Amino acid sequence: MMRKNVLQNLVVYCVAGAIVWYVARGVSIADFARSFGDANLWLFIPVSLIGFLIWFVGETLLFSRLFTYFHKPTTVREMIPANAAQYFLQLVNLAVAGGALAFFLHRRKGVPWLAAGCTLLFQGLLDVALLAAMALIGAALVPSSSIRIGVPYAVGALLVLAAIAATFLWWRPTCGLGLWIYQRRSLISFRSAQPYHYLKLALIRAPIFAAQGFIIYGQLQSFHVQVPLAQAFALMPAVLVIGGLPVTPVGLGPLQAVVVGGFSAFGSRSALLASSLAVSGINLALRIPLGLGTAGAFAREVSEGASQPESAFESAAPAPVPDGERGGNAALAVQDQPRAAD
Repeated sequence: MMRKNVLQNLVVYCVAGAIVWYVARGVSIADFARSFGDANLWLFIPVSLIGFLIWFVGETLLFSRLFTYFHKPTTVREMIPANAAQYFLQLVNLAVAGGALAFFLHRRKGVPWLAAGCTLLFQGLLDVALLAAMALIGAALVPSSSIRIGVPYAVGALLVLAAIAATFLWWRPTCGLGLWIYQRRSLISFRSAQPYHYLKLALIRAPIFAAQGFIIYGQLQSFHVQVPLAQAFALMPAVLVIGGLPVTPVGLGPLQAVVVGGFSAFGSRSALLASSLAVSGINLALRIPLGLGTAGAFAREVSEGASQPESAFESAAPAPVPDGERGGNAALAVQDQPRAAD
């Protein structure tokens, strides 16, 4: 098992390296080294650290509210080790890292695996909707931004995600396949979500995203890339979406591609490549300390749980959910469910 994990990690880093190599075509080693040498680290390091803390603290609060709304009360303090483990495991195994929060819900809150995954999917879809809306605003306010290329995709994503939300808010199937889908226990977050849930979660996530405009601006300025603040904000959704693709550790590779391509009008290719690699490097470095203490213990618990057979975690059988449960305490609905075996 250990040999298999090492091989998988090696393949992932090779993919990231191949993307970086492709993006770096035409950049001489001398120019690349000069860009690093001229960088203002007294600006870059504090800005990057602030950005990391905004992500970590903001997401810890966000997931505590998300799990409280749709499952059982979850405090911010309770979420710290689980969120720290998720961040740390991104360095080790992306598949395990992606399931860390689902594991937390399953093991600590007694939520079936599928329901936990669907709750995280709910938040993921809301995140995409927010970024799509921000991309459209950026394209409208900064017409010269490269974000305009993604406008059709943003419109399509926003329409689809709005339709999904509207369907679960106002759909009341009475028979057939629709009723079967609607009654799935795994969809409790979609079914129980009310407009105020969307609003509260968006009010936590939106400032996290918005702050990244300032972070991207500061990081690029530290490498003497003279990008206007408006341009940094406009392209921020693309940087977060593409740079956050879960195909490589902390977006290594895709992040370089979107930064070098998106901001090419404001700095040299070597400076853009150097700044984006520095961002990936410090993101990796900041995750290493999270493996210590309680986060490390939780990470080991996740790894051990992930290695157990799937049959050891059978999900609860779905059952009808009356309309009367909508708008009530979603936590009570989950407490009534049979728990998956630990």
